[in-house]
Amino acid sequence: MSSAAPPVKAYLAAILVGCVVLLLWFAGAFERAENNLRDRYVSALVKAVHSEFVIVEIDATSIGKIGRWPWSRELYAEAADVLGKAEIRSLSIDIDLSARALKEDDEVLDVALERLSRHAEIRLPTFLQHSSLTNRALILRSPLEDFADSVESVSVNMQPERDGLVRFLTMGFRWEGRFYPSAWNVMAGNLTQATWIDFSIAPESFTYVSFVDLVDEKVDPALLRGRDIIIGSTAIELGDTLAVPVYQVLPGVVIQALGAETLKRGGLYRLGDTMNFLLVIFSWIIAALTLVRLSWQRSLQLLLGLGLVFVGGAIVSYKYAALMIDVVTPLLMWLSVFVGVNIARLDAESVERLWLQISLRDNQKLLDLIVGTANDSIICVNAGGIITRVNPAAQQLCQSDERSLLGTSIFHSLPAVTRDIARLPTQPFDTLLVQASSISIPVQATVSRVDLSSEPLFTLLLRDMRERVAREQFLQYQADHDKLTGLLNRAALFRQMDRDLEVQQSGFLVTVDIDYFREVNDTYGHIVGDSLLYVVGQRLVDQTATMGIVARVGGNDFAIWCAGADFAQGGETFCQSLLDMLESKFELDGSQGMALSISATVGISEKTPREREDAESLLRKAGDALLMARRAGHAMRRYSDVDQQAASRRLELVPAIRTAILQNEMKLVYQPKVDLHSFDIYGTEALLRWPRKNGAVVGVDTLIEVAENSRQIAPLTAWVVESILANEAEWERASLPRHIAINLSARLFVEKNFIAGLKDLLASSSGYYQFEMEMTETALAANPQQALGLITELLDSGMSLAIDDYGTGYSSLAYLRDLRANVLKIDKSFITGIDKREESQVIVQSTIRMAHDLGLKVVAEGIETMADQAFLCRAGCDIGQGYFYGRPMTQADLAIWCDHWRQRDRIARQG
Repeated sequence: MSSAAPPVKAYLAAILVGCVVLLLWFAGAFERAENNLRDRYVSALVKAVHSEFVIVEIDATSIGKIGRWPWSRELYAEAADVLGKAEIRSLSIDIDLSARALKEDDEVLDVALERLSRHAEIRLPTFLQHSSLTNRALILRSPLEDFADSVESVSVNMQPERDGLVRFLTMGFRWEGRFYPSAWNVMAGNLTQATWIDFSIAPESFTYVSFVDLVDEKVDPALLRGRDIIIGSTAIELGDTLAVPVYQVLPGVVIQALGAETLKRGGLYRLGDTMNFLLVIFSWIIAALTLVRLSWQRSLQLLLGLGLVFVGGAIVSYKYAALMIDVVTPLLMWLSVFVGVNIARLDAESVERLWLQISLRDNQKLLDLIVGTANDSIICVNAGGIITRVNPAAQQLCQSDERSLLGTSIFHSLPAVTRDIARLPTQPFDTLLVQASSISIPVQATVSRVDLSSEPLFTLLLRDMRERVAREQFLQYQADHDKLTGLLNRAALFRQMDRDLEVQQSGFLVTVDIDYFREVNDTYGHIVGDSLLYVVGQRLVDQTATMGIVARVGGNDFAIWCAGADFAQGGETFCQSLLDMLESKFELDGSQGMALSISATVGISEKTPREREDAESLLRKAGDALLMARRAGHAMRRYSDVDQQAASRRLELVPAIRTAILQNEMKLVYQPKVDLHSFDIYGTEALLRWPRKNGAVVGVDTLIEVAENSRQIAPLTAWVVESILANEAEWERASLPRHIAINLSARLFVEKNFIAGLKDLLASSSGYYQFEMEMTETALAANPQQALGLITELLDSGMSLAIDDYGTGYSSLAYLRDLRANVLKIDKSFITGIDKREESQVIVQSTIRMAHDLGLKVVAEGIETMADQAFLCRAGCDIGQGYFYGRPMTQADLAIWCDHWRQRDRIARQG
């Protein structure tokens, strides 16, 4: 750097950078920075002031207590009467009253407003809005003419600045020759002045009263007497909020109050464009004349002082003169001139050397910052595996400090990897890390090679996998075990039985069902019922000991699998001991001090060497034996060849199903699904119903079981799809949701011809529908490889896949990944009443995170309350389904439901 540089060169640099700053200023490049600086010092000036404005909030408490929205206008009439008794000075209502409601409601409100207007000013909102999303023409929405004699129409339109934040309020607007003053101007008694909003006035300056408390006359009239009242919504769900500086988001009614209070205090002004331009030019000239004569050290000191003076002056001007002064552009002008002048003093060699030093220093700092702050553990080693550098995360993972690790071999910490560091895979691989405490933990390692001038350097990036492994183990445990009793669930039992049956020639399965369990629940409540199930499970485990494994396979159904055992050799005695044990009294919490006595019924099925059985058939036979024992009034029954005759009764439905398909005796109903992010209608699930001519309704489970066993599930499913497609044109005309889910049985995925026919059916669609197939976890477990291939064919034809009733059956995480599923549907047993069940909350939250990590959407079925919905929204669930939104309904009822839902959403957005 040379102090003898020609002044002309420095002046030219000052002129050049000054022109650049001016061009950027004219383009608005500094506006965001100016606003951000002002917002920061205004945040420091925020304080509460005395205000005569009272905000009557339409808050969440009021909406919840009144129980509906929109409200009847009788409520606003009641509020007006209460305010009239309190002798208020004025009333502003920030509620859209431009559309007619019930005639009697409008008349009641008109009378109340006329009565209040005799001694108080009343103002109702008028605003301009676009006709529709596609038609941008403006239309005027003003209060009903019925109210015109009693009220004044005022504008409530607010326009955000270019950064999307509301900062400035206009005086109003003119429409068709009439001027509508803004609400804040009228409330402040100043009709001739627009204003910037003074956000140093804290929203806490205003008095807030809940609407429901006002109507219930719980508010002291002295609090309202002689004051200006504003009624408006503050409930988040009504959507009447705007983005603002300092406070991020405020309800529109609070912004109106801030604007009115600002005007009452004289308004807030901003230095005009001409004055700002002169200030920038003046700064440019002074900077150019001053900085070319000073050394860079003195210039830098001057800049720091000017920065403090400019910012301090802006703060003083804002606080005491209500004047906003732009200081960012003048400061940038000074800074730019400083940089330009000092660069002009450098020769080419100095510039190159300086730039190289800066680049090297910045690169080193960046590298140190990246390595030092990385969440992953980073270890650098040489070609011999000697550690040359470790970041703090690696030190924490190894439980050693940097001094202890440097110079040691990486193979001491990673004993399982090959001793040749150069031969380690470049792709991530799993291994074990030995910590200083000699504890081995799972990690994922990634090796990168950097060729330096001297020798290669190897970087190992280690990721701690303990949390993921623990989460997978936890989810796997939850998938395999019943959450109430801790016993194996049905799917896990089936897998264990099928493994045993591959090597064992004999064994028997005992199913245990608690008698009159429903009466226990009805009498003592579900808490006692759950406690009883848990204790029964523990007693069965204790009684079985090493003889077999115990599982919970249904609500109050248990199963005991005794692999390799012969029932003839003590099986009956074992079952009788189970019954005797269960008949001993139970001391349970919540049973009001009474000792419960129960009984049970058992069914037994036996695997013999001459028969080929699988887990499902054994459980079905044991279940049939249990039902027959109960019908006969016996405590125990073993399935035999004679019992096979009882199964023939199920054949009675076989020809009836075939006839019902041919004669279209069945019908479809639809249950809606709702997007939990936007609360728009997401789609529906098609459900099958079969009302018989005799008035009886065949249960869906029975219908599907018989159809599957009689090979009629394929034509039944085809009838469902054909019926849906037949209504596609009508569905589209009614604008019903396009996304429609159908349940597919696992039996269909052993019939390749049906899958081909289903693909042809789907190809005949006009394209309006978006089909989704739902399959249960247990169904997917039946024949995973063949099912995977056929599912892939359907996915390639345009359908999507949802895993139904997740959490109640087969839950292999690897299988979910390979299935290309799009949706994970959590079973309603986890969802209903989830806000009161912490264990379900943990499972659901973990499932949602896992699904999102796998790229799946999550549907929660069984939502019955607002609390259920609120928890799922917080947990990030995507789609909701349940009675809270609607029960299964016909197509005609679905169209009505959709209209009502969309109308409610539209009103909520406009409110």
